[in-house]
Amino acid sequence: MKHIVTLCRPIGWVAALLVGVAILSPSATQAVGVQLAPATANPYSERSGELLLAELNCVACHTADAAAAGRLFSRSSPQLQGIGSRVTPQFLRSWLTSPHAEKSGTPMPDLLHGLNGEAKAEAVDALVHFLASQTGTNTTSLSPVHQSLIDQGRALYHSVGCVACHAPQDAIGTATTETVAALQANSVPLGSLAKKFSLEDLSSFLLDPLRTRPSGRMPSLSLKPGEARAIAAYLLREQATHASANPEVTLPGLHYDYYEVSASQVADLDKASPAGGGSADGFSTSYTKRPQQYGLKFHGMLQVPKDATYVFFVTADDGAKLWIDGQVVVDNDGIHAPQEKSGKVALKAGAHSIALSFFNQGAGAELQVGWAEEGKQRRSIPTSVLSHSGRPMSPIQPESLILDAAKAARGKELFSSMGCVACHPLGNLTAGTAQRAPDLTQLKADQADGCLGSPRPGLPRFDLSTEQKAALKSVLAQVNQLKEPLSAKDQIRHQLSALNCYACHSRDGIGGPDPSRSEFFSTVDHADLGDEGRIPPHLTGVGGKLQANWLKTVLLNKGAARPYMATRMPQFGTNAIGSLPGLFETVDDPSAAANPTQPPTPQQIKAGRQLVGTGGVSCIACHTFAKQKSLGIPAMDLTLMTQRLKRTWFDRYLKDPASLRPGTRMPSFWPDETAVNQDILAGNTSQQIEAIWAYLSAGRNAKLPEGLTRIGQELVSTQEAVLYRHFIEGAGSRAIGVGYPEKANLAFDANQLRLALIWHGKFIDAAKHRQDRGAGYEGPLGDDVITLVSGAPFASLASADAPWPTESGKAAGYRMAGYSLDAQQRPTFRYLFGSIQVEDYPIAVSREPEPSLKRTITLKSEKPIPPLWFRAAVGERIEKSNQGYQVDGTLTLRFEIPGEAQPVIRKNSGKQELLIPIQVTGNEARLVEEIVW
Repeated sequence: MKHIVTLCRPIGWVAALLVGVAILSPSATQAVGVQLAPATANPYSERSGELLLAELNCVACHTADAAAAGRLFSRSSPQLQGIGSRVTPQFLRSWLTSPHAEKSGTPMPDLLHGLNGEAKAEAVDALVHFLASQTGTNTTSLSPVHQSLIDQGRALYHSVGCVACHAPQDAIGTATTETVAALQANSVPLGSLAKKFSLEDLSSFLLDPLRTRPSGRMPSLSLKPGEARAIAAYLLREQATHASANPEVTLPGLHYDYYEVSASQVADLDKASPAGGGSADGFSTSYTKRPQQYGLKFHGMLQVPKDATYVFFVTADDGAKLWIDGQVVVDNDGIHAPQEKSGKVALKAGAHSIALSFFNQGAGAELQVGWAEEGKQRRSIPTSVLSHSGRPMSPIQPESLILDAAKAARGKELFSSMGCVACHPLGNLTAGTAQRAPDLTQLKADQADGCLGSPRPGLPRFDLSTEQKAALKSVLAQVNQLKEPLSAKDQIRHQLSALNCYACHSRDGIGGPDPSRSEFFSTVDHADLGDEGRIPPHLTGVGGKLQANWLKTVLLNKGAARPYMATRMPQFGTNAIGSLPGLFETVDDPSAAANPTQPPTPQQIKAGRQLVGTGGVSCIACHTFAKQKSLGIPAMDLTLMTQRLKRTWFDRYLKDPASLRPGTRMPSFWPDETAVNQDILAGNTSQQIEAIWAYLSAGRNAKLPEGLTRIGQELVSTQEAVLYRHFIEGAGSRAIGVGYPEKANLAFDANQLRLALIWHGKFIDAAKHRQDRGAGYEGPLGDDVITLVSGAPFASLASADAPWPTESGKAAGYRMAGYSLDAQQRPTFRYLFGSIQVEDYPIAVSREPEPSLKRTITLKSEKPIPPLWFRAAVGERIEKSNQGYQVDGTLTLRFEIPGEAQPVIRKNSGKQELLIPIQVTGNEARLVEEIVW
């Protein structure tokens, strides 16, 4: 039974979800003829009254022992500190007068129902003055917004998860107006937000709802400030309608529209619909949500200080066009590397329309706009000369409240004597003695004038439905059962219900989005992942799937592994989550087997990398890898797998994905425990899965799998070494790159005359330097890139403690003398150090799991060679071991040194240096170094 429907007023929403209660008013219930689900349909339905008891926070007034209070885990009420600066006085007045009329189904009771009209009005007025005195009278100013901000908020509200609990406000996508109308009667109501909040106050609340509502019933959706403001503008759009009599107002900066589109020219933006927009300080790419395939349109007014001819400059990557008064002034359109174009126009002093369209199709992005009076120095266009118009918004039914100290004092007295502080602690106020309620165990459920009957004056009136009252009475009839602790399984159900987790997730056949609400769950960028990509995952057995630390990260620290899912995981706060992560593990994985702690071997890591890549089972065809996109659909990030998942679940899932995630698109590469790929690790299923886990255990530090990087013009070494002379990042402007067939590579810096970089795997992508002017530096294409010690390689020191000279290259007496090639095209680099001729001959050596480099350095001179040192390494930590000299745990160096002299490890300028003495025989010296990494 996935969706269980019964009837309940909205007050029972969170309690209702566990027993399948839909949120319906009595009239709506009668109209659709919904019946209460029988207890046999759901074994936990008998606890509906208990959950209502917790959500109404009855123990705030009726004392209960620690066992009962712990079992109920009651909802805490909103914090009222500073309420006068967050909520309008007109809303406070309506709310206190009739909370249920203001917001149907609220758990806030009517405490003033026993007063007649005039007395009630006076009490409400006093309470409004008291609450408004909490830091201010909430005088709000107009907040102008552009219609595009409201449109952006509309899209966000219906996609990030708001409509999991609240009703959709518009027919979005395939949703019909009939669907929207039905859901409005079956959702948590929002109340009169347009009367309650200013734009700034609602934005602030949406950014951090837990600050004032620690119970987590309104969770955080981890919104960015711009997103919170957009959603607030949409929810308060009625304010813009009411303000239509006011003229539009001027806002600083520009208006922008943001597009997610593949484009080759700016005209392509005209064919697309904006995916967002708002106010911008100026022309910038900072308003985008992804690194490529996007566009921006800016428009507004430019205030020109005086009559003159002005030159406008636009630097763009890719294309951009700038219009002044509707005329193209700068045309920098098309796909290209960063380039600047300019144009001039004569302008009169005053306001002129300005517009710019920009797009980035791929790779890097750049946009800079400047201007100058002809003949004068250019500068950026300041925000102060840019403007655009917007529609004013302010709370409806405004009330300008002038605080009356006497009324506020009376209100303070009422707030205490009526027992408001029982739910809303405020300063040092305490509940009045007259309102002390009986212990929970002493309540008479059938008392005619009690809370569950027709409450007498002075008692709260909750406006409960007949079914809710019956559920509460059934709990009170067996109230001593509350002293018995709930089982771990029932505690999970209690908390999932209270937090409305069942609106998005199912567990053990209960919950998940109902069909009419399901269509509001979508994917980002329309990713083709089916229901698996848009519907939040089921929670059945989740404690046996996810590691305890990851569960806490997801629930409390914004942990996310599904960037393609538009609906966001809410953050409920520590108070609301309680012990839920531990409960999941207790119920789903009582043995709680730890992930293996044995460090993976290099051979396992290498095999795992092969399996994940295109030469194995090609996991990267679907899965992203850190910041690298997949080759196809954007499935979950592989580098998070070992951080998230338990090893036992990982094994079971790879062998039979459908058994743990019914309907998944994940294929089985080990059907019946038979490996599809028989070439790696001899097709041994257990060893292959172990290798993948070992490889992924490095997380974001794992080497990129083969086939993931898109290469333009890869230089490949097969039988002979390949040389590449160009600007290589990390090796300078006169770099000589060498790719060896063994797949160990290096770059020699011909400026400093040193071996600068080493790396494994792929050599280099020459595409950048073979198009246009070939500007810029290109980095290594492979993995395990190590930057070796910079500066002069040799020095003559007065002592082993003397500092290493700071000069290098020509300044230190070095001169490049070219290089020669052997029969396999491997270079010997030649250079002069004073009168000494140096030959550096590096070769690659095949070894497992990765190749190494061996270099032979020969020094010759017609004159006697003075005592010399070779600086082999500089690092934070250099240690000698049986394997050689370990540098920062990533590099191992071994040396063949004639004679008895030994390398020296010393400290210099806060780091350690490894110095190798050069042993001279006559006019010649020789040093052999092996580099392993």
